[in-house]
Amino acid sequence: MARARNIKPGFFANEKLAECDPLARLLFAGLWCLADREGRLEDRPKRIRAEVLPYDACDAEALLEQLEEHGFILRYESCGSRYIQVLNFDKHQNPHMKEAKSSFPAPDGFGAHADAAANGSEQAPDKHCAITCQVNEQNQKSPADPGFLIPDSLIPDSLKEPGKPSRPSAGLKTLKTYLAECEELGVKPVPDEHSIRKFMVNAGICDEMQQLAWMRFREEHTHGTRKDKRQKDWPATFANSVKDRWYRLWFIQADGPAQWTTEGLQAKRVADAANEDQQEAA
Repeated sequence: MARARNIKPGFFANEKLAECDPLARLLFAGLWCLADREGRLEDRPKRIRAEVLPYDACDAEALLEQLEEHGFILRYESCGSRYIQVLNFDKHQNPHMKEAKSSFPAPDGFGAHADAAANGSEQAPDKHCAITCQVNEQNQKSPADPGFLIPDSLIPDSLKEPGKPSRPSAGLKTLKTYLAECEELGVKPVPDEHSIRKFMVNAGICDEMQQLAWMRFREEHTHGTRKDKRQKDWPATFANSVKDRWYRLWFIQADGPAQWTTEGLQAKRVADAANEDQQEAA
């Protein structure tokens, strides 16, 4: 079953991908839609061609070979069946929280996901979305919300323009202006090394809460009552919103991870409904 996925501007500027045939590039985008939430799908070239390139006379096997040769997918076999792993899938995609977990085995030695799947510790999405969020290794990753991701993350660092500043310029500016500068530079609005990221992990604030806090912050400062507010340091302002619980999305207990408040559950349901509407519209 095809699914709605994200595609970023960096996809079109990736010079390594440009070495593949045009139909191979289109097929690669199509694989994102066919893959499950872990970026896996059955390696069935004829079926893949029928679903992604139904109007093109082409050899899907050859196109898949190109993508594997250039490091975009991994083709592997498990228990007599063949599968495809889209590499770096979780870096570029943000599957809906209710999307079913993968039913396909991970490739041997495929990073943390493969290790978790092998020992049974990988958590199902429905458990991850319980009121009490589980804090695990996934908290070490940046949430896949578009506000946290590098907008053109498909562009390797070596291909980015030399001499480009590493962060937006200093000075008072609105959040909308700041986000536009981050997108232009291909950097995260909240850097990986910012102390707020470690603070959220240590406080037991799970990925879903982090995403929702950022969404509320971004909405309020780009379209809401604070859209004209100017700041010199927007990451610090976001950090203050988390530490001071501006949006009252969670509460902290003496032991264990943070838990949803009534306001948080309400905001979460609204966000879930909006995501489902987007999925249906796509």
